Amino acid sequence: MTKKQFWQNASNWGMICGGGLFAISIVAWVLKLDSGSSISWLPEFLRFVLVFALIYYTGRRNAALTGAEGYPYGRAVGFIFAMMMFAGIVAGVGEFLMANFIAREYYDALISAQFETLLQAYQNSSAMQDQLLAGRDMAMRWMANPLVLIFGSVFNWVVKGGFLGLILAAFVYKKPDIFAGYAAADANAATPAENE
Repeated sequence: MTKKQFWQNASNWGMICGGGLFAISIVAWVLKLDSGSSISWLPEFLRFVLVFALIYYTGRRNAALTGAEGYPYGRAVGFIFAMMMFAGIVAGVGEFLMANFIAREYYDALISAQFETLLQAYQNSSAMQDQLLAGRDMAMRWMANPLVLIFGSVFNWVVKGGFLGLILAAFVYKKPDIFAGYAAADANAATPAENE
C-alpha cells in the first residue's frame, strides 16, 4: 500500500465513519435520546459499535489487500489513528451544524440543564456559582466556534478510536510472507523446463 493509497483509504473510511457518527447524533436528537430518557445510553453504544465495526472491517480489508508484504501492527495502528482523525473532522462539522443551525435550542437546553445541576450541587458557595455561570457562558460561546468543535471532536475520536484501535490492530495485522520471494523464484525456474 503506497502512502497515497494509505491516506486516500483513511480519508474515505474516516468520512464514512464521521458521517455515521453524525447520523447517530441526528437520530438521537430526533428521538430525544440524550435528554434523560431510559435509553440515553443507546447513542453512545451505537457510536461504539460503528467505530468498532469500521476499524475491524478496514483492518481486515487492508490486511487482505497488502499481499505478501504484510500489514504490520504499526501500520494498522497508524491507519486507525488517521481514519479517526478524518472521522473527527466530519463529526465535528456535523456537531457544529447541529449546535448552531439544526438543533440550536436542543443544545442550549442540554448545556443549561447540565450547568443547572452543577449550580444546585454548589448552591451554598456563591464563588463556585459565579465560576459555573462564567463556564456556562464560555461553553455557549464555544459552541458557536467551528474550530473549537472540530478540534474537540478530532481529539475525542482520535483518543477513543485510537485506544480501541490499539487493541483491534493486534487482531487484524498480518505478518509478511517471508517465503514469497522463494516461491516466485521456484515458479520462474520451473517454467522453462515445462515449456521444453
